[in-house]
Amino acid sequence: MRQIFKSNGCKYDVEIFQCGKTDIVRFYEQRNEQYGEILTDLVIATPSYGFLLIQYIAEDAVLTGTLNAKYFCEEMVDDIVTFLERNLSSCRNIYFPYHIDFVTTSSSIEYNGEY
Repeated sequence: MRQIFKSNGCKYDVEIFQCGKTDIVRFYEQRNEQYGEILTDLVIATPSYGFLLIQYIAEDAVLTGTLNAKYFCEEMVDDIVTFLERNLSSCRNIYFPYHIDFVTTSSSIEYNGEY
């Protein structure tokens, strides 16, 4: 399920993957997705802006995950929760505690198959 998330003057694409008692929420920008039909040339993969995990426990749910501090801030959390409640009926009218980490990348490693 693809959606658009807007908050704090920012706009991001969202994919929600539902599987049993768990949902995964991926934030990204479609314009940065560089995947074609076949990986034949140099591919530079831009990491997603963050992932959230919703785990359903009995009649309630817990929200955890990490968001890139370059794109998200604490002031956006209420908008994120409202967005999830609006787009996922399973997140409405339940006890929905959360723990979200805002992370900054300090280093990365890449292998593209060409070297």
